[in-house]
Amino acid sequence: MLTAALLLVLACDGDEEPLYEQFNATTDQIEVEVGGADLLDPRSVELHSNTGTVVVGSASVDPGGGPAGTIVTLLVEVDDAYEHLVDRVTVRTDSGERGEDEYDLTADSADEGIYKIQLEAIAEDGEQRTDVFVIRLWDTVGDNDAVDTGGAGG
Repeated sequence: MLTAALLLVLACDGDEEPLYEQFNATTDQIEVEVGGADLLDPRSVELHSNTGTVVVGSASVDPGGGPAGTIVTLLVEVDDAYEHLVDRVTVRTDSGERGEDEYDLTADSADEGIYKIQLEAIAEDGEQRTDVFVIRLWDTVGDNDAVDTGGAGG
């Protein structure tokens, strides 16, 4: 009976959600203008390490804003030197009075450092605002981030 209970507890442990810690600076963000009449030029920003000292990648939005209904593509590129450390990328959207949401970006199947999402600009007629996209790079706590260099030894 005790053995069955231990097996049940061990089986449940594998179903837990992984824990993540933020890899990049909490101030990494990009602004998107919503409600204007024209599509705006793409915008991009550098992404930094958690201390803000090292550039670890970049994020861009295309277009940089536009009227209600505009589909904005957010592309995050993690530099090759750090892409093995980043296990997940999210964007927290702050749309002022409309509230905040958080979305997972889709990882590219051919390049582990590229993440992408498309979001629609929602606005009422005549409404204009600046949405803030906070880019968050996540590292799984306790995973093995060692890079296989192909060398001997261990």
